[in-house]
Amino acid sequence: MKHSFLPKFLTDGSDFGYLIQYEFFKNFALSILGIFIPILIYSETQSLILPGIYLLIKALTGFLASYPVMKIINRYGFRSGLSASYIFILPAVLMIYQLNIGLAVVSAVAALYSIGVTFHTESRDLEFVNGTEKKERDLDAAHLNALPNIGRLFGPAIGGLVSAWAGFSAMLLTALAAVLISIVPARKIDIKTRKKELGLKSVLSRKNLGYSPVFLSRGAQAYASVAIFSLFTYIFIAGNFASGLVRSMDTLGFMVMAYFSGYIASKFSRFRIIAVGSFIAGLTYILRIAVNTPVEAFLVSILGGLAFKLYDIPLFSDFADRAEALEERSFYTAKKMFNSFGKVIISVVFIGIAISSGEREAFNAVFIFAALSTAVMIVTQRYK
Repeated sequence: MKHSFLPKFLTDGSDFGYLIQYEFFKNFALSILGIFIPILIYSETQSLILPGIYLLIKALTGFLASYPVMKIINRYGFRSGLSASYIFILPAVLMIYQLNIGLAVVSAVAALYSIGVTFHTESRDLEFVNGTEKKERDLDAAHLNALPNIGRLFGPAIGGLVSAWAGFSAMLLTALAAVLISIVPARKIDIKTRKKELGLKSVLSRKNLGYSPVFLSRGAQAYASVAIFSLFTYIFIAGNFASGLVRSMDTLGFMVMAYFSGYIASKFSRFRIIAVGSFIAGLTYILRIAVNTPVEAFLVSILGGLAFKLYDIPLFSDFADRAEALEERSFYTAKKMFNSFGKVIISVVFIGIAISSGEREAFNAVFIFAALSTAVMIVTQRYK
């Protein structure tokens, strides 16, 4: 009898298994690019303004692209959406690799990269709803948030090590290689669904808007805990490798919590888990203000990752249930739109404080804003 240490769905040729494999390699690449492109821009300019503009344009493009991207996915299918992501991400990486850093290049890279990531996330979210059963959704959400995160665990640390040893160009080539490898499993995903009508009115329906505070909060937190905290670590703590390792420690917390999430979900209500996780996450943002050493940065990142995934996995399942009950395309378009707008808001705060008060104050303002946004999640979920 053959025994395998791998979960069955990774070897049975299922669409969900191919989605996991795709997510592993894509997460590896995107986790490198997500934190090191802003760091690369800062290293060239020695100012927070251009990295802040990059983050702002990336977020604003995500907000504006969410609806047309979902229209394209709705018409041509999930696999076409995944394929389209490469059309935008690959040129973005090549541009930042080949061209001199300036406002025009930064703006173009931000827009292209954001559109590519929008195709990626909206296709993945829809595939999860259509490729899983409601009764197994919490377990499948744990798998989707745990196994592919191995790529996100090693990606930033390897990216930081490569950039410290061989420079940013080698780091970009490493990410590019992972993006290309992810094409193989992406081409094998073949979930069939019927086209459905998708209008802007349905996207902005009252029920979808009811979730907008949660979407806004998660967007703001995503920027604060990943790109902005990694940039903070690079500037004030310990350079390239430490910046990558901070993100890896965050992901380590993700993975540990993902494997315990099934047990936790069986013992407590979704609201209680989301409330506790959000509260702890809020505390970790306040703690980031006081971080002064690599060890402190690593510890707060692990705790932040644990807290984020404590509430994110039941929330991810809740989103899938709500999307299925309402209309998944309109729901996930609204999710992406407001998630991106949360990033727009925190980018404006970041740039504004950097100009008016200074770099350290800009980071502190972002962390306080992210901490306050966790309270929005608790209150909103309380009345769902």
